[in-house]
Amino acid sequence: MIVLLLGCEAELNQDTQMLTFDPFEQGEWDVAADDGHFISRHGIEHDVYMWYPTRQDDSIEDEDKIRYGDFVPGGVWDGGLPQCSTHRPVVMFSHGNMGMSFQSFFLMEHLASHGYIVVAPDHVGNTYLDNDESRKPELIFRRPEDISDAFDWLVNESKLKECVDSNGGYAIVGHSFGGYTALALSGAIIDTEATLNHCDQFGGWLCEHVQTWSNDYGSGLYDRSDQRVWAGIPLTPAAYETLIGGLDNISIAQQVWGGGWDDLTGVSDVIRPIYQALTAEKSMAVVEEAGHYSFTNACQIVSTYPDCEEPFLSTEEVHYLVNGFATSFLAEQRGIKGWEDFVLEKEEHILWE
Repeated sequence: MIVLLLGCEAELNQDTQMLTFDPFEQGEWDVAADDGHFISRHGIEHDVYMWYPTRQDDSIEDEDKIRYGDFVPGGVWDGGLPQCSTHRPVVMFSHGNMGMSFQSFFLMEHLASHGYIVVAPDHVGNTYLDNDESRKPELIFRRPEDISDAFDWLVNESKLKECVDSNGGYAIVGHSFGGYTALALSGAIIDTEATLNHCDQFGGWLCEHVQTWSNDYGSGLYDRSDQRVWAGIPLTPAAYETLIGGLDNISIAQQVWGGGWDDLTGVSDVIRPIYQALTAEKSMAVVEEAGHYSFTNACQIVSTYPDCEEPFLSTEEVHYLVNGFATSFLAEQRGIKGWEDFVLEKEEHILWE
């Protein structure tokens, strides 16, 4: 296994702003997950999952654990009272094309154990249950708004609204099409002319859908960023062709992930070009023996993906790396010290470019 990390909570000691728990391991908190729903600015009803810190007196048993979508067993409490003695930092998650809100719950559960509130909506029209290719032009431009609207719901209407500071903003994590969504929210303006010029020469996954949007609504610059975003973690992001005209507009730190054996969003043709176009603080990790779905819990849902078996690196090992480095990155962006010591212990798994 080789991890290429370019550039590069444990719980926070409130007095010294230092991490005291290993970011690669379970954090201090018990974790609960719950679902809800909200109505977006477009009048669409979205299902949503929330993960949050809690305190439980008893050990968790299988019957206490949540079942995502009523069929995928998770590892945390099914509901429960949030532990909100202080405002919690927020992470929003955007799922992949034909994915689901809970598709990467390994990371959501982990972050919540380190004190984060994590919220993930379904992108209606683009889940494994309701995917509609005719809505792809709409989804390119609506997906970031789904996330912004979900954050508005969190701070204004959800059962966790007292746990968060509405002015504290959020970090955005996304996988594949969700990685595109994370970059758009972080500031990557969509320049349809630049995209279509690139498409004429090289093609791309979303080219025809950007052309449809441009025909219907006009070509130009479309800004779907959210100024409340303070950091981004795109996991195997897709749609370089759609972002090509605006990646240099991002001004907040990004931790980009890729899989060396990913045949959907390849490192050479998608991940690295995205990374190289970023001009803000950035780092990139490439897990050489990981595939596209290694960064999700897909193998627990549909075990027929090639990524689920040898010679691919086990999903447990990939998840361990993502959990630790993502948690460390978020701590760094919050101005917390001490994460460096934990990361240095993992140098044996890393090649620095």
